[in-house]
Amino acid sequence: MGGGHKQSEPGQTPQDRPDLVSRMYRAKLRHLKDLLIKQKYFGEVVAYVHVTEFQKRGLSHDHILLIMKKGRKLTSPDDYDKYISAEIPNKDKYPVLHNLVIKHMPHGPCGALN
Repeated sequence: MGGGHKQSEPGQTPQDRPDLVSRMYRAKLRHLKDLLIKQKYFGEVVAYVHVTEFQKRGLSHDHILLIMKKGRKLTSPDDYDKYISAEIPNKDKYPVLHNLVIKHMPHGPCGALN
């Protein structure tokens, strides 16, 4: 691997290239924060805080708290349902999104069931 080489080699896994995983993760996080805060996806944000946590396998995830401008806060279950879903997307209606969720999101049982 040369000094300027910035892509993975055939057969490498993300664990083999933490430098690339880290750069991509930071780029995606910057894009998400831009969408939420600067582009006001959910409305005007007056304050926010986020923390990055690392899992046992070394993969990171973030928790982001947005404090919205008065009048833009979600106040009812129907408000939340407009933006948040805990369901796997319909395979026929959203095939690409369905495949992405199936590939990246589900995991086995947590806690004592694991």
